[in-house]
Amino acid sequence: MVGWLAEEERQGRRAVLERTGLAGLTVLRAGVPLPPKLRERTVLRRVEKAAGLLARAGVRRVLTRQDFPHWDVLSAYGLRPVDLEPLCQALAAPLALAALERQGIAPSVGTVALSGRRVSRPLFQAAMALCPQVRTLVIDAPDGGAELAGELRREYGAAALTALDGSAAQVLLSFSPGEGRGLLLWGPAPDLDGLTLVPPLDLPGELAPLPLLAVLWEEGRIPAKEIRVVPEDFGRN
Repeated sequence: MVGWLAEEERQGRRAVLERTGLAGLTVLRAGVPLPPKLRERTVLRRVEKAAGLLARAGVRRVLTRQDFPHWDVLSAYGLRPVDLEPLCQALAAPLALAALERQGIAPSVGTVALSGRRVSRPLFQAAMALCPQVRTLVIDAPDGGAELAGELRREYGAAALTALDGSAAQVLLSFSPGEGRGLLLWGPAPDLDGLTLVPPLDLPGELAPLPLLAVLWEEGRIPAKEIRVVPEDFGRN
């Protein structure tokens, strides 16, 4: 069960637990009364009580608003954010193509580099998806990278290189800690370098959108192929 910590501008002291639906997903919502001008000590105490209720109900992952400031309180009860890394890595190929498009570079003339400590399943799947589309694909993975590049050359007859070839990439996607540039698809806070993921349906505005999208994808509610990749300022005036 996924939890939802909802901050409510109402009177009262007690958090209220209820099962509710989010885009077809059942979650356990903890409504916490946090009207304006509460003392910080009171806010923390109420968040702590809500965290205890969620933890005792078996919740381990929690959805919150964007920039929720009290994760230290939640983590003390074994509650954690939704892991964003699996979704971002599963969408590595669309992210790479969107990053090329943003630069005005057609895939047929573009160079994309995939970097990681090893050829993980997501890196392998991204390579297989991108190799037939881009001009050059660089595989920078000490564990298995050379073998994968060779396999891609044999399979597609394409320019699949290793990092030792020194190819300059217009787009770099990192699957594990390393160089701090490009699209960083690992860790608790992936950096999509100005790109964002857009679901095929409207999500509740009071929740951070990417964690909710990650849960809906994980639970099979939203297929990866229906998630669009656009610049963060897409649609703004």
